[in-house]
Amino acid sequence: MRKIQTFNFSPLHVEEVFGLLKTIYQEAIALRASSGGGSDSPSEITDTINPLLDAKITALEKMLNAFDEALKASSSLPSSATALAADAERDSAWRGINGYVKAMMDHPDATTAANAAEARRLFEKYGDPTSLGQTEESGTLHNLIQDLKALEAGKRESLSLAPWLTSLEAKEEAFLAEAQKRTDEKSKQMVGIVKETRLNAEKAYKEVANTVNALCLLEGDTSYAVFIDHLNVLLDERRTILKARATNNAKKKAAEDEKANGAE
Repeated sequence: MRKIQTFNFSPLHVEEVFGLLKTIYQEAIALRASSGGGSDSPSEITDTINPLLDAKITALEKMLNAFDEALKASSSLPSSATALAADAERDSAWRGINGYVKAMMDHPDATTAANAAEARRLFEKYGDPTSLGQTEESGTLHNLIQDLKALEAGKRESLSLAPWLTSLEAKEEAFLAEAQKRTDEKSKQMVGIVKETRLNAEKAYKEVANTVNALCLLEGDTSYAVFIDHLNVLLDERRTILKARATNNAKKKAAEDEKANGAE
């Protein structure tokens, strides 16, 4: 007799849980339709599907909708908007100093132009960071700022670089502060409503799975074979991903430990 395998959702990332449960829910809707009703409406009980199972599928839909709303809310927090604005400010600051240094290469004083060319090479070294992801951009700007500060003081003074560099550094620090606020706020959200709705959705799925397994004992697995096989494939795929992730994390930790021990 077929049976839906047990599965531990806890190692999955929150977005992975939502995606997996959403796919399982679509399989449940297909099961409902194949039972004879032919309707894809989650709230409409068909003539042939077991009423208890139908109620469990409807409950799963309700919990998934709440989970989805919580995830959407966590991505539209006030701190997300302020971090986005701060990111735009640092982008503007980078474009300003980049354009200024480039223009100074045409300075009529040969020494100043040469100093500008030297500074310009630093910008070329790192490329345009505004096209990168926010975290990667922060790393690139940090390195660029440090390299610009490492220029001889006289060269920076000849270029009047101080106000531009101060502005860029201030805008980058402002972004990092806003990004930290966003992280903190999202963290609180995650352990609050997102965690609650995730657990509710997982529980609703388990009730669907337990109901199907119980009906197989009572009725046989013929009506549920496709549903069970599809779910077990989905769960096996997740197990494979989790196993690979654990292996990669173990290798990474071993490499870090080896590097740390070698430095001692």
